[in-house]
Amino acid sequence: MRRIANPLYRRKAVPWVRIPPPPPFFKREEMERLRWLMFPNLNDRFPYKLYIEEYPSNFLCLNVQERWPGPNKQIYCLREGHFDENQLPTSEPVESCSIVSKKQYGKKLEIILDRKIKKRCWFLFLEKEYKTKPGEFYEQIFWITQSSAKIRRKGAYIPKGGKEMVFKVIQDIRERYPYRFGKAVIKKENLPVGDYGLVKNGEVIAVAERKTLDNFIHEISTYDVFKASLQELRQFKYKAVVFESPYADFINPKKNNFYKPTYIAEILADLFVSFPDIQFVFCDNRKFANEWIYRWFKRINITFTDV
Repeated sequence: MRRIANPLYRRKAVPWVRIPPPPPFFKREEMERLRWLMFPNLNDRFPYKLYIEEYPSNFLCLNVQERWPGPNKQIYCLREGHFDENQLPTSEPVESCSIVSKKQYGKKLEIILDRKIKKRCWFLFLEKEYKTKPGEFYEQIFWITQSSAKIRRKGAYIPKGGKEMVFKVIQDIRERYPYRFGKAVIKKENLPVGDYGLVKNGEVIAVAERKTLDNFIHEISTYDVFKASLQELRQFKYKAVVFESPYADFINPKKNNFYKPTYIAEILADLFVSFPDIQFVFCDNRKFANEWIYRWFKRINITFTDV
């Protein structure tokens, strides 16, 4: 965290040009072309074959027991494999639909279809160890829908990384009072932007910048410079600015003697709109800010491990 000794200190502002957030892996037009296809299957146990287009002309095929899981049911599926466009069945599909959204969260694949009903579902890809064959594993796939999840009320599915999971964090060398990250491996380096970075496979994939209330007030005196640093923050996949004070303190005149509360509120709103791809998090104090960044880094690390 960088500090400016005098809040009235002025530096020459650098030119600032708004850079749009990076495009997703698929453009919207490409995503709309992704398909959900269901074909009949000559198998009494798995009477249907479901083809999910993962990217253009490449399909994941699952043998399924029903066309759609009913209430209070989850369907067991069997992986058939991956197929390209030319390997699709020549018969007419019994069901065909476009995919609006397809996202992978660790072992969970979430899909939203382009239709009014029976449109939200997800697949859990689990790995189980054979009881009689230690060290050998088999795959279990379950198809769950929104209606069945509401009835069963099983709560949130969150992959766990284990209590002993260790991840690597880079701490900026200018941090005077560093945060703690459990059993994480800490390395001090000169980060180009931010105060802490999460390292995965030798690459920084997440960066967090922490701010106290006083520090943020100082940043306003060189607002264009601060925004330019946030532009640099956008190069990373995950990025966050974490405040060590609640939002109410920022617009409390008793805790801010330099600017009007309405002006601070406008500055914050400008940041939220100008940088929609950056998480701005308000915590009650330094301890909770430390905890938030620690959990954030840990969850990102688990997600990248499970993919």
